Amino acid sequence: MPGRGATPIVHVGFPKTASTWFQKAFYPHVRSPRYVDREKLFSALIEPNALTFDPTEAVSTLGLEIGEAGILSEECLCGYLHNGGIDGMVTREFARRIKAALPDARIVIFLRSQPGMIVAAYQQYLRSGGTCSARRFLFPKDHLKRPEAVTYKQPRFDLDYFLYSRTIRLYEELFGADRVHVFLFEDFRRDGMQFLHEYAHALDLDVDWDLVSLKPRLESYGSGLTGLARALNLLTARSVLDKHYIVNLPGWYRPRRKVLETLNRTGLFGRPPSLGRLIGTDAARAVEARYAPDNAVIALGRDLPLRERGYPMPAGRGETMCVRSAALEMSK
Repeated sequence: MPGRGATPIVHVGFPKTASTWFQKAFYPHVRSPRYVDREKLFSALIEPNALTFDPTEAVSTLGLEIGEAGILSEECLCGYLHNGGIDGMVTREFARRIKAALPDARIVIFLRSQPGMIVAAYQQYLRSGGTCSARRFLFPKDHLKRPEAVTYKQPRFDLDYFLYSRTIRLYEELFGADRVHVFLFEDFRRDGMQFLHEYAHALDLDVDWDLVSLKPRLESYGSGLTGLARALNLLTARSVLDKHYIVNLPGWYRPRRKVLETLNRTGLFGRPPSLGRLIGTDAARAVEARYAPDNAVIALGRDLPLRERGYPMPAGRGETMCVRSAALEMSK
């Protein structure tokens, strides 16, 4: 078996945790291991049919030599943001493909506090042409009837996708806990270059630091831009399925996005909205409570400062019960 430094690194997500920034502004400046082109990753691990996937062919497509390390990064390996990994089926299938093709890989997972993650997911939905309200987008099954409400028939956004412990546990079972590295988006956003140096040290990366810039790729939409985005999106059929449109103007999709990004950079539309502002305070609290027990499991199992970074956590006796439950689960 190759030494630790010679094992591939697979950055699987989650989406909206700066994955695109890492793919465009960081990994290309890593001298060793070599960053594998994203299109090769898609061809090797994502596009093949699940019933005909060939791990040997996947490795050949990636272009990795025997014993050669490489860096692979694609947030869709965790499952697509707008369908929640289809009840985990896509998430599990891609994890198994990685294991079959790269059995000694080290796995990188980035987490983000769920309230901020959900706001970012909705804004990505708007960037991609979405027209539904935040409530309709976040709680689709409250508005759909069969067969549309059946996930495998009509996949939609799924809040349970952000119960992170499930994905972490899946990769731990496949690769071993010591090969699964979990990082917090909030630490990267707060500490910037210091975080990157610690990240590179943890993964044995040789980085050309003179070429690394922290300039963000995309700024979150200000609160005042939400309504305008939904209105402009009514004029294009692209690119999310869960939407409506009045007319599909050919060629409008890309200019529409440029208009929105230009307006957003003016700063005239305020700061990004909170989850409470998008869906109401009571609904936001219910969503946060949904994630608190799961976050307690992760905080204990990974010794991560989730409470200090703004992740929903149970309080008082509830937290104690979650910690005991986590300890019991980890002892199995």
